[in-house]
Amino acid sequence: MGIEGLLVQIPIEVWDRIVEEEPEWRYMHRFLEKYGFGRFAVLMVAAGLNDFQLKGKAEIAYWPKLRDLLERKEVPASPQEMEDMLKGFYTKERLADLKLKRLNRFLSSELADKLWIAEPKEVVENFIGIWYELAATMRQNRDAKTIAFAMKCLGISLLMTGESNFSFEKIPIPVDYRVKEFTKRLGVSIDDEEVRRFWSQVLEGIRSRVEINMIHLDSLIWQIGVLSKTEIVDYFAKLGLREVGEKIAEVMR
Repeated sequence: MGIEGLLVQIPIEVWDRIVEEEPEWRYMHRFLEKYGFGRFAVLMVAAGLNDFQLKGKAEIAYWPKLRDLLERKEVPASPQEMEDMLKGFYTKERLADLKLKRLNRFLSSELADKLWIAEPKEVVENFIGIWYELAATMRQNRDAKTIAFAMKCLGISLLMTGESNFSFEKIPIPVDYRVKEFTKRLGVSIDDEEVRRFWSQVLEGIRSRVEINMIHLDSLIWQIGVLSKTEIVDYFAKLGLREVGEKIAEVMR
């Protein structure tokens, strides 16, 4: 049985639990109520755009430290205030100049202004349009990893509000090291385009049985991507799906 046939056995409630284990959910969800949806959505997109070339693992070196900074700060009154608040954080990051430019490009944009006052339903209805506008704002390809990941962060913001009826299927999986490694262990070429195509096909097959989107699938692959076979079995055992974990370990190289 291939990976698609195994992943389709995961119930939707377990998929949702997997997303809630993502560092961007675990460390940031508390700010949704404090900021309100629009400001929180802008924060999550801004953070997602700069989640690359970190000083360590994202779940240790990035999201917890961002949380610690935000806990010491007042809620910003505008995207410009948010930029001022975050500048000090990115000044100390790798590729600081690049990340400060990206922060400014997004937070001084019309898109940030629109998201700042948006309601969840508005973002749900225009999700794909926002993806196109974000790529244009950042002057990047729509399939670029940081654009796809920033859209995942926006999607997670919606999921936190209970909104799940938005289309993420056209947005590709963010092809990072963990996703590439896991794909390679399944015997698939790790050319970026091939990786995107492979997981898009897997998602399409899963969605014929379970109503998930690429956020769910990326969250799982990111969490298990570099685990050993034994660790993968343990991971699924904690979700009450040991047998699925054992079968996934069997199909991996």
